[in-house]
Amino acid sequence: MISVILSGLVWVMPYRYEHPNEATAPRVTSVATMAQENLYVPTTVVKTGPDREQHLLFNQPQNVVLTARESLRKWTLQKGKQVSADNPTAYREYLRQSNALVLSYPSAVAIATFNTTFNQKLSAKDLTLVNRIVIPLTGQARIYLLRDQGTVVYRYQVNAQRLTKLKASLLGGRRLPVEYRWLNNQLVLTYPHAITLPTYRATIEQQNVDSLAQTLLNSAKGKRLAQRVEGNQRIYHNGSDKRLVYDQAQGTLTFENYLSQPTRYSLQTVYAHFFRRLQQTGIIQDQLQFDTFDHAKQQITYRTTVEGFPVYNEDNYGTVRLRESETGVESLRFSCYSLTTPLPTKQPALTLPATAVVFNGLQAVGKLKDVQGLRLGYWWHSDPTAKEVTVRPTYLVKYKGEWVPYQTLMHEGGQPA
Repeated sequence: MISVILSGLVWVMPYRYEHPNEATAPRVTSVATMAQENLYVPTTVVKTGPDREQHLLFNQPQNVVLTARESLRKWTLQKGKQVSADNPTAYREYLRQSNALVLSYPSAVAIATFNTTFNQKLSAKDLTLVNRIVIPLTGQARIYLLRDQGTVVYRYQVNAQRLTKLKASLLGGRRLPVEYRWLNNQLVLTYPHAITLPTYRATIEQQNVDSLAQTLLNSAKGKRLAQRVEGNQRIYHNGSDKRLVYDQAQGTLTFENYLSQPTRYSLQTVYAHFFRRLQQTGIIQDQLQFDTFDHAKQQITYRTTVEGFPVYNEDNYGTVRLRESETGVESLRFSCYSLTTPLPTKQPALTLPATAVVFNGLQAVGKLKDVQGLRLGYWWHSDPTAKEVTVRPTYLVKYKGEWVPYQTLMHEGGQPA
């Protein structure tokens, strides 16, 4: 029942549809059967050719990430050895080794989470966090795990390695030329040429807040919950340790659970902890993917994607943020508005400039020095009154801690065209 009520919270399929020309309703995964291995997976796939030319793969007939996951779960990684550290140049070279596949997480995950996803038993004494996985496609029986922080590279030997299915999943689909570059001490994936991506269209759905409150606050069916209004906020509470705050102006919902004692989780356990909390609240679907984790704030963000690209919104629609404060208050923040599964439109595809053009523009307005990251993704402009919206491709720039469209930084107040 919880899964059905919350089925609209997360709205974009993270990978390619089985039948791209058919409208497909979002599938809800049973809370009881949802596995952590489905939530914490890499989202970016880059193939390196024989001459070290690199291409971003997407829109594949077969899901490369899931194929890689199932292949890796049958392999055994062992005899880990650190082969590089504190050397950005060497780190980039490992990412550019010929005839290899690079799978990247949107943010680093703990080695324990990697082990759960890929059925491995690697020790956190060697490598604590993983940003990228490099799989040589030449039958070398080895694999590399990379951590951006400290530019650490570990090499592992592989037993029972089979590459046939993984190589087959790389065929077809679309490819964009890419290059890994360092920008302000952050590794970013850049696009040396202009790129063209399709736009998507989706209808807006709005949550029934009263029903949602009944479910999250464990209220008996038909029983009226206590509530009060403070400014733009409507607050539901059950008289004990939980409440739901609906901000009518922002269209956001915050579920708060007052725990008995605050807990600080280690890097090796926090990802699993937040996954269990998502299970308990019921807000978990096979479309939802891990996006970022802030260890200092004990906050994790899950985001949905279209064709593997992250989708952003100025009001943070389409994200679920779970946080546990030092005082023991656990908060789950998400949107009242959601989208049906976006489908390609008949509108002309949009062309984005090469990232060098974007960097030059940011340099010209004096903002490049404060850029902390770059992502190719989609932007959903908020308009809760509209029945449909268009989701448009753009470069998302991390500027002073916030992800915004590059147009906004180059032209104040600008939005993707």
